[in-house]
Amino acid sequence: MLSYKIIQHTPGRIKIEIPYIKSIPLSHLSKVAKRLSDISFPDGIESIKPNPFTGGVVIKYKPDKIDILQYINKLASSDEIYNLLKFSSEKRPDGISTT
Repeated sequence: MLSYKIIQHTPGRIKIEIPYIKSIPLSHLSKVAKRLSDISFPDGIESIKPNPFTGGVVIKYKPDKIDILQYINKLASSDEIYNLLKFSSEKRPDGISTT
């Protein structure tokens, strides 16, 4: 599971900290941004904006359309997030191989 911490949460906006994001090389960030823009998010997610310098991610969402805490837990547990974030290393942040 990708480790994260909720920093701030108000209905419609949640900010989480994902320490792993800080380990992504700057040269890889454009690839991650491209992959992020290609993903179709579930109904209710308006935007997801990562900040690689702080490890923070701000998610704007429609509270009446999605249970954001359930969505974040599901995403943090899935291989999809590791495939989105992986760079030259083929191991997940928790050391489990994704190949």
